[in-house]
Amino acid sequence: MKPAERHLDSAQVRARFGISKPTLYRWMNDPEMGFPKPVRIKKRYYFPESAIEAWEEARGKSQHHEPETVAGCPVVSGIISSYADFVEAMTARRNELGISCLEVDMRSGMHDGYANKLENWRKPYGRGMGTEIFPLWLGGLRVGVVLVDLPRRPYVRRNGKKVDAAAAA
Repeated sequence: MKPAERHLDSAQVRARFGISKPTLYRWMNDPEMGFPKPVRIKKRYYFPESAIEAWEEARGKSQHHEPETVAGCPVVSGIISSYADFVEAMTARRNELGISCLEVDMRSGMHDGYANKLENWRKPYGRGMGTEIFPLWLGGLRVGVVLVDLPRRPYVRRNGKKVDAAAAA
């Protein structure tokens, strides 16, 4: 059985190239760009990672070089710059391991059903993560955190406008 190819959602592609939504849509609709065509699932776009890498190489501008390992451990996610990215990466890791939320709860020592609440933090029954839960959730999925310098400052949205993160603090 062939392993499933990894796909990047539009937010991951935009973060990879440091572009906005309108720019991504322009690239997708410009035949001269030759940008890879996405798969659309429930109003969301997913791009085959191999096609993105091939497009980068063809343009001779591959700027995305994530290491395969850090301190001898395999890298299992991309750059995480928001809580939503973190939850998405943790959910993807759980799915990659092929385990249920209840199994994460058992492995980590969290109460039954807690991992499900963490993964669904935006829903009425969900919850955010506190300082006590952070190491438990990481340990339950056998992952750690590595901090890296980003090439530019991240932006946060305030009232629909982008604001420099340093100015927002």
